[in-house]
Amino acid sequence: MTRALSSSWRCVASCLTALFVIALASSTAFAGKPTVAILGLEVVDPNGNIDQVSTQVAKDLTDGLRNRAKAGIGPYQLAAGADKELIDEKLIHNCDNEAIPCMVQIGKNIGTDYLIYGRLEKRADGYQVTINLLNVNKRKFEKAKTPLVIAKRDAASLAAAARKAYNDLVGVSDSGTLVVSANIDRGTVLLDEEPKGTLTSGTATIKGLKENRYRLVIEADGYQRSPEVTVTIRSGETTKQAVTLAPAGAGPGDLDLRHEITGTTSSSSRSSVWKPVFYASLAAGVGLAGASYYWWDSSKSHGSKVGANMKIDDGASLCSGSGIDSAAVAGLGITEAGMDSLEKACSANAWHKRSFIAAGIVGVIVLGSGYMAYFRGSSEAPPSGAETVGRREPKKRFSVTPVVSTEGGGATFQIDW
Repeated sequence: MTRALSSSWRCVASCLTALFVIALASSTAFAGKPTVAILGLEVVDPNGNIDQVSTQVAKDLTDGLRNRAKAGIGPYQLAAGADKELIDEKLIHNCDNEAIPCMVQIGKNIGTDYLIYGRLEKRADGYQVTINLLNVNKRKFEKAKTPLVIAKRDAASLAAAARKAYNDLVGVSDSGTLVVSANIDRGTVLLDEEPKGTLTSGTATIKGLKENRYRLVIEADGYQRSPEVTVTIRSGETTKQAVTLAPAGAGPGDLDLRHEITGTTSSSSRSSVWKPVFYASLAAGVGLAGASYYWWDSSKSHGSKVGANMKIDDGASLCSGSGIDSAAVAGLGITEAGMDSLEKACSANAWHKRSFIAAGIVGVIVLGSGYMAYFRGSSEAPPSGAETVGRREPKKRFSVTPVVSTEGGGATFQIDW
């Protein structure tokens, strides 16, 4: 069944535009990270013998560094079109070495905020790698990675070396954190079958984990061992994982319970999305209501000064739109000062109507978002019985549809149940 309440008011486009700007301002803005370009490591050999193996090692290390930035690890993001080689850029810019002025110019031409570059030198005991981080805008080094000696050139060793070098340069910890939440108060958290932490009030925080994939399970008295879950830990990041345990000795019906718990949790998660909308629209509504009162009071104040012997409350009876109704004031003998007050009263009265309409629209949004945030989840009972598992019940919905035309604007408010 659908009931719709519709209303349309005359309102200039600036009113709706202002309302839209308020909604945008209340949303969370995402600020992009500074960009970094990672130049291909230059291979250096004192004897001038640069072989294919050394070139491949330099390429693998460069790819490893770029993959860290591409994955969003640390404070920087990989700059677009940054797949340049250090040796090529030095030739293009006539650089004899890696002097700061020349490297800054390379960074500016690429269009990046930071520049990572370095060299790989073959030695008797392996390779020595030196990597630098340059702040292009400030024209100075942020950090230089002390020479890193690589004895092995297999894929795992090179990936580990690239990870460590990048983390050291950008200031990211070599380890990550895992936060586990469960539907029980106490239990033991195992990673790859090794105890790593204990649940307290349903939560366990495990720090200092090396970047890797782990098999996560939870064991607790009175409960079945939880299903195994694979979690990925990244350096300098916090990974969250929810786990559900079934009571010991439970049958297939308990599997249904686990599904129901998951559905209830997701419903709560959906309602939390509406909370910022509710509070933002509430703040906007209060502001618009205050503005409406201010313009109403201003209109009344100016209207009372139009003429001492005229019963004019807020000047509205002599106004047309946002200006003076010439036909209505004709022959009233209003003085020049009175006309000036009347003009101000008409303008204030027009802004009072606009802000009042906008406050009404926002009020509808407040009611709708408040319902979605605080009442919708509680009114939806979780499914019960095996026959309802995996099915979604119809959701109560509401919608607010703006109505804009050359004659004015408004909104349609609709509730479905």
